[in-house]
Amino acid sequence: MVLTRGSNVTIKSSVNDVVTQPEMQNRTQRRASKTRTRLLKAALSIFAEVGTDAATIEVITQRADLGKGTFYRHFADKSEIIRALTEQCVGGLLEVISRSTGEPHSLQEALNGLVNGHVEFFLSRQEEYILLFQGRMLLKLDRGLACDIDRPYEDYLRCVGELIEPFLPQPVEEAKIRRLACAVTGFVSGFLSFAMITMKPQSVRESIQPLRDAFLGGAISFMKQP
Repeated sequence: MVLTRGSNVTIKSSVNDVVTQPEMQNRTQRRASKTRTRLLKAALSIFAEVGTDAATIEVITQRADLGKGTFYRHFADKSEIIRALTEQCVGGLLEVISRSTGEPHSLQEALNGLVNGHVEFFLSRQEEYILLFQGRMLLKLDRGLACDIDRPYEDYLRCVGELIEPFLPQPVEEAKIRRLACAVTGFVSGFLSFAMITMKPQSVRESIQPLRDAFLGGAISFMKQP
């Protein structure tokens, strides 16, 4: 094969195409990831403000300063973005619970870690906590109503069950796990929703202690009942 100046330019051009194509793909992926993140943040903010039912795709895209066409390139509908956020939030909550509980040696330690995990998650990621446990979602969790959006809650319930079952004399019914989970989220939500109006996070942690002790006593008695 005889190489000419023209063929050399062609070779260089081909090499450049090979080099730049992955870079262009990476840039495109980064832009798509940033856009998706903007939509998720906007949706989380809207859901926390008005609830998932009242929120619309138009309001979400306005908050994200993006067009509706951009939304549909990332999510099929509102249910899909709710599901994506729920999975993200549940994953974050489970991480915080795991850090808070460590390796408990008793039911009281396990439940104390569970409550502490919810408290810390609420204080640091309030919008996510509101999304997870706003009224309708909490009702579904309590009644065991399953749908695609609620499946991440099954991971949450499984985590709660695995945390407390080693300290109970017999296997726990799923309905009882659900009632405990709802009691914990209701207790934390009720107290902190009020306390956050006037208290700083450290004051909240200190003020909740007496109520938490009373709550844990009731929860332990409930879980040990046959």
